[in-house]
Amino acid sequence: MIELSDRRPISSASLTRKLPVGDSTAIVLLALFAVFVVSIPKYDLAGIIAFAAFPLLFITAFGIPLLPMLKRLGMISPFILFMAGGNLLFDRAPFTLFQGVHVTGGMVSATVIAMKAAVTLTALLSVMFCMPFHRFGLALRGLGVPEVFVTQLILVYRYSFLLTDEATMMQKARDLRSFNGKGKGPLVTARLIGSLLIRTTSRAERIFMAMTSRGFRTALTSRPAIRFSSPDLATLAGALLLFFAVRLFF
Repeated sequence: MIELSDRRPISSASLTRKLPVGDSTAIVLLALFAVFVVSIPKYDLAGIIAFAAFPLLFITAFGIPLLPMLKRLGMISPFILFMAGGNLLFDRAPFTLFQGVHVTGGMVSATVIAMKAAVTLTALLSVMFCMPFHRFGLALRGLGVPEVFVTQLILVYRYSFLLTDEATMMQKARDLRSFNGKGKGPLVTARLIGSLLIRTTSRAERIFMAMTSRGFRTALTSRPAIRFSSPDLATLAGALLLFFAVRLFF
């Protein structure tokens, strides 16, 4: 078994936090939460606000730092806004009147879509701040996820920083060779992306050869399917009833 170190840019204190349930149970709870959030109708603004209380409570209870989480949300916010922005164009029917301003259905549905993405991602990031990624992979194996998929997921996460470093060096080299806005056009960027793909493939082959020479075969780890204990089952049942009650009430 090959141990992988976690390289998240957060304090080491967060890695020692223990969840009140097992890792596999936390993943199932996270999946249930995401399903209930996604099931909220597109005009139900009160419902998504109610479900937003769960990740906020989790963040407060475990003292998770907000700045790193906000940075991660900010990185993907353009995709969320682009996904929700289409509703502003396609749904222009009047929905309500607020302070003398007509609010269209697209405004409400776009807000709900953006909040759905933000709430589910916040819940995911909150759990991942308390669970190192190698534990996440072990929990997936315990839930019966195919070993090939888990191994690929862990390796991609472990060596993703190599791709980031390579892209940063190429970007710096391009900036040093660019003057007066020249050398930064789309054609140059396309060639850089192709070069990055070739360099990444070459680096991946060298990494695989090094791992093979050190005894790596086909998988990082193997774990039999887990059996949920009575407290875990009680927690899952209580969370399911709570989510269902909030969903019906709002």
